[in-house]
Formats: sequence, structure tokens, C-alpha cells
Amino acid sequence: MRAYLATTRGSFLAYLAYRSGFIFSILNNLVYITIAFFLWRSIFQGQETLRGLTFDQTFLYITLASSLMVTLKTWTDWEISHQIVSGSIIMSLVKPVKFQWLMMSQSVGFSVMNFLTVVVPSVLFLVFVFQVPFYSGIGLLFLPLALVFSFVLNTTIDYMIGLTSFYTESIWGISATKDIIILFLSGSLIPLQFFPDWAQQTLKLLPFQAMYHLPLMMLIEPEQPVMTYVMSLGVQLFWVAALLALARLFYNRAIRVLRVAGG
Repeated sequence: MRAYLATTRGSFLAYLAYRSGFIFSILNNLVYITIAFFLWRSIFQGQETLRGLTFDQTFLYITLASSLMVTLKTWTDWEISHQIVSGSIIMSLVKPVKFQWLMMSQSVGFSVMNFLTVVVPSVLFLVFVFQVPFYSGIGLLFLPLALVFSFVLNTTIDYMIGLTSFYTESIWGISATKDIIILFLSGSLIPLQFFPDWAQQTLKLLPFQAMYHLPLMMLIEPEQPVMTYVMSLGVQLFWVAALLALARLFYNRAIRVLRVAGG
């Protein structure tokens, strides 16, 4: 456990070394929030609700989805690919720790820093500039655990994409495709309520809605029955267990074809 905590601390401190990077991340997200405000204001055009959501709910959903995407984007896939290409992955594999948990503990450090430098300023921007109301209710008690599950899902998917570089070395196309799929199918770009009914039913069978849509709905609709949130956490937990198991199986196969040159 100490090794994983040390890795988390190290990645957190490493992020601090790139101050200009997270400053631009903050500015980019604030610009996106401003654009999203006027875009969705024009879409609503004075209507009270669209697809069951008010403008305030939709705007809050969209902006926090953007902030969470930045927070949970830890580049685990690219880190694994870089280690394989450079040969330095051998140093990770010989350590007395599980490679999967090593990558995840590194991601924790990045996500914590991203949360402090992106999500917190974004929330303050929403409250003091756009005066967006935040809702209170029982759903907020389930939100922290839902965000933890969301982090694990995001990191595990990135981890599996990174493992494909054991075969391909380059993952640019695979990673870009993954990002586009998650962007559209997780509800991080457009709330899933705006999809056709048949598409919503299909997406409920996939893991992507558990990454962003379910946690965000706890935030913008926190007054639903408790069982609604329990079922949402159950869906997330199912996909966490399934993807962690799948990632382990994938690693056991991928490690057999690893070829290291350099290092």
C-alpha cells in the first residue's frame, strides 16, 4: 500500500511542476462554460424544459461534465504506450506491485490535482458569474461514491487501451476513437435525455452511461427516491467489477507478446 501511496503523491507533485499546463486547463474550461451558456440558452429559446430538463439543469450538467472529463482524463493509455516504446516499462513490471494498480494509483494523483485546479474553479465560476443554482437532496450523499466508481471506470478503460500498445506500440488512432465514443455515449457532451428513446435504451446496456451520466444525474436531480441512486450505484459497481476483471485477463494475454528494446 505504501508503494501505491508514494506513486500517487509523486504524480500529484509532478503535476505541480507544470503550472502553465493547469492554468491553461482552467482558462480553456472557463471559455467552454461561457460558450456553452449562450449555446444552450439559444437552444432553449425561452422554453421552460426540454426533454424533462430545465435550462439550469442542462447548463449545470454540461459544464460539470466538461470539468469531470478533464479531471478524469489521466492519460494512462498514453503513459503505458510511452513506456513500451521507450522500453522503460520493464522498470514498472519488475517492481513488487501489480502493474494495473500502479497505473491506477498514478492516475489518482493526477485526478486529485485536476479536481482542485479545474472542477473547483469551474464551480465558483458557475456560482458567482452565471449564478447557477445547485440543488440539494439525498442524491448528493451518493455522489462521492459515484464519482469514485466513475474514476475507476475511466482509468480502467484507459488502462485497457494502453495494453493494446503491447501489440501495436502506437495507440493514437485507438485512443482517439475511444475518446470520441466516450464523449458521445457517456452523456458528457449531450445529456442522454436528448437522445432518441431507442438510443437511450441501448446505452443503458453499455458501460459508458455509468461514467458520467449517472453521477451527474445525482447532482442535478438529487430529490429522487433513494432506490434510484442505489440502482445507479449498482450499475456502476457491476461495470467496475466487469471491466477490472476484463482488464486483468487482457493484461495476462498482452504481457506474453511484450518485446522490450531500449530502456
